[in-house]
Amino acid sequence: MRLLVVCAPGIGDALIMHIASHHLAQAGFDVITDTSHNFGRWLEDYQFGNTDADAVFLQHDNSEKAKQIHGLNKPIYTFYGSHKESKHGPLREGFDYVCDPNLTMVANVAASLKSLFQINASFDNGMRAPANLTHRKYRNRVAIHPSSSSESKNWPLEKYQKVANWLKLRGYEPVFIPKLPSIDDLCSFIYESGYFIGNDSGPGHIASILNIPHLIVGPSKKQMLLWRPGWARGEIALPPSWAPKKYWKQLTTTIKVIKALKNKVLQN
Repeated sequence: MRLLVVCAPGIGDALIMHIASHHLAQAGFDVITDTSHNFGRWLEDYQFGNTDADAVFLQHDNSEKAKQIHGLNKPIYTFYGSHKESKHGPLREGFDYVCDPNLTMVANVAASLKSLFQINASFDNGMRAPANLTHRKYRNRVAIHPSSSSESKNWPLEKYQKVANWLKLRGYEPVFIPKLPSIDDLCSFIYESGYFIGNDSGPGHIASILNIPHLIVGPSKKQMLLWRPGWARGEIALPPSWAPKKYWKQLTTTIKVIKALKNKVLQN
């Protein structure tokens, strides 16, 4: 059976949903992954594209594309981050999976494969490092990624700069990740770095799957329970639990981030 795995737009979404692609292919499905992201050498033994298929495994992100796919006249297995019957319609037994908000997205995808396809899946998504690279080759390099897909998720750049200055004074080499030609190059840069700091965004998931000690600065515990990188466990810096969400950037202090780096991340 040809099965199309449809990912939401983010780099992290593609990495997470490729857990499904990897295990479904191992189970004998002819799998095509629909994502706009090209991971090059890191996922070179897999098929990518947007083609007709016998069935679809859809990451439902409430987009028009997802709604159209959900209405196709073929088996549609649906992975919901959250579900409201008034918005999405009734759940279909054997076809729909709703995330457990207390598990990471990575753990939820593995659980969905058990629920929908009776596959006992690990968190492996098939990603493999090219042979010419060395893991954490530049041990003192701290890769910093201060942006994301949404300004609302970005801790202020001036705070990242203060953290970078602190790192430099202690002999580390903080590097704000430059614009690179490809995701292949981005993965390579992170893979050979000693550490990673960033927002809730795709490069943080890359750091996690590549086993790079990392710190993610996030807006709330509730959001990060589900969306924290779910492979190698890193640290999360959050605002105080009482903080209104609109003030999370101001109330997540530079001191708190530096403390997490000093006491946890940089110990690895």
